[in-house]
Amino acid sequence: MSAGLIGPVAVWAAIACAFLAVVTGRRWALVASSALAALATLVLAVALVSGDFSLAYVAETTSLATPWPYRIAALWGGMDGSMLFYTTLVLGMSAVGVGDATPARVTALVGLGLLGITVFFANPFMVPDLPPVDGSGLLAILQHPAMIYHPPLLYLGLTVLVVPFARTAGMVLRGSARTEWMAVTRRWLYVSWVLLTVGMATGANWAYVELGWGGFWAWDPVENTALMPWLAATVFLHTSRLEESTGMMRRWNVVFAALPFALSVVGVYLTRSGSTGSIHSFAEDPVVGRVLLISAALVAVFVVLLASRSAPGERWIRFRLDRSGWLGLNALLVTTALVFVSAGSIYPAVSSVFLGDQVSVGSRFFVITILPLAVVVAAGLAAALRRPWLVLAVATLAVAGAVAALVGPHLGLVLLAPAAGSLLALTIDSARRRPSRRLWPAHVSHIGMALFLVAVAASAFGADHSGSMRPGESVVVAGHEVTLVSVGTGEADRYVFARARFTVDDATLVPEIRAYEDQAVPVAEPALWSTPRQDVIVAVSLLFPDGETVEVSVFVRPLVWWVWVGAALIGLGGLLALVGRDGADARRRRSARAGQLRGGTTTGSSAR
Repeated sequence: MSAGLIGPVAVWAAIACAFLAVVTGRRWALVASSALAALATLVLAVALVSGDFSLAYVAETTSLATPWPYRIAALWGGMDGSMLFYTTLVLGMSAVGVGDATPARVTALVGLGLLGITVFFANPFMVPDLPPVDGSGLLAILQHPAMIYHPPLLYLGLTVLVVPFARTAGMVLRGSARTEWMAVTRRWLYVSWVLLTVGMATGANWAYVELGWGGFWAWDPVENTALMPWLAATVFLHTSRLEESTGMMRRWNVVFAALPFALSVVGVYLTRSGSTGSIHSFAEDPVVGRVLLISAALVAVFVVLLASRSAPGERWIRFRLDRSGWLGLNALLVTTALVFVSAGSIYPAVSSVFLGDQVSVGSRFFVITILPLAVVVAAGLAAALRRPWLVLAVATLAVAGAVAALVGPHLGLVLLAPAAGSLLALTIDSARRRPSRRLWPAHVSHIGMALFLVAVAASAFGADHSGSMRPGESVVVAGHEVTLVSVGTGEADRYVFARARFTVDDATLVPEIRAYEDQAVPVAEPALWSTPRQDVIVAVSLLFPDGETVEVSVFVRPLVWWVWVGAALIGLGGLLALVGRDGADARRRRSARAGQLRGGTTTGSSAR
């Protein structure tokens, strides 16, 4: 049997099982739907690897010359395949993460909707009238090793969010025990939070080393599709602790347990609608975009209804300026950042759909709105240490940085000073008094965040140079002598190239321009010299007709190496929290419930 027959049968069978799960709430039906969707995905993956051009999607995204790892990556490299892959992961996470009837119905309904989009609007099993001998191949810019691991990490992080969403719906609608819900929801949000942290870091690194523009985050709407749910999950991970200790923010926590999944659906819309004008929007279809927009709106309304049915928490009159107070303030700051990021990311899509205007929100908007919040967060990372002299030192550095930024040319000082102060304070506190096991994961993540903010602020102190060069010519950029040694051309298996050889101090860098067959736009392959102190990027964007003169861009960026270390520490803190206290508490609660059930008692309690 051909892939064009097995795939659709598996998808329609998955739809039938998902519908049965919605009606009955039975987990086995959800598991069956997930398994059938996985079968359809496997069939498509085999077709991509084997070069089965009888499927239109395979012909559009692969070719005989495409290496097999990128044939697998084509599964998420186009509209139809990525929708099937996303849908399968949503159903798979649902089957693993929910067991009760109400959450199973919620996730099955979500899966049913996504399967419907796959069948009617983004079917990867369409068969062309005349199958081609060869395919078009994956876009050249996507044929990079990061394409193999970066999108799956983000997909996993985004689809895990369906479990907290469904469990929150079950807790509110069914009135189950809120303590158990809090622990389970936080654990699943930690899983997503870690995956999204690593996914965004790998994506930023990909953009940094591949695009040759000297940056790693452009505040592109599609980039922000992972940042928005990450920010919302960050709010819950802080305020859930506040509810446990004070009883406050109960309704807030319901919103921020379910909101990340709603924002992930918004992100799927932004990625696939074609309304954002993003360089990352390689899988676009306006019709699919409209359907996803309606789906995102329905999910958002459902989140509001859940919040309205949840009991409110204790009044804020009990708020004090202590660790609990800092948790609340941090939640407010991150929520404000989430509002600005969401508004700047969604507005172009809203304008395109409802006003017919193609607009864009530049990075300047995000810098102006997010920078003040980042400064307060950077200074406040040390506020929970309960060491007045450290807090005073950080506050002094923050003020000094703000003054220096106002009177000097470098705005980055306003963030660099408080972030460096908090990093130093957190490091000293860890050396002098190791945090308790309960606080250690947060401490590691806060050190990582402080280090990350220091590196981001320091990278703004770099230098750029652009211009044409011939062999033998040199230019000095931020104290580095960059010399063009030679220029040559050649041909590889899948592309032709122009290659320039540079010396940067004692290092040799060899950037290229590549022109892939059947793809009109050449791709720049920058060269990077990276050290813990600073990075030097050399990119060649144009070869002049004389065959020797090239257009060169040189970027010097201090401390970018530490951006990746800081992101790794942030994710490590989440991983420690995931396998540490929360996991142990969950196991103790399961043991206690098992003992109660053996003793003939019940465990249900009101969510209110």
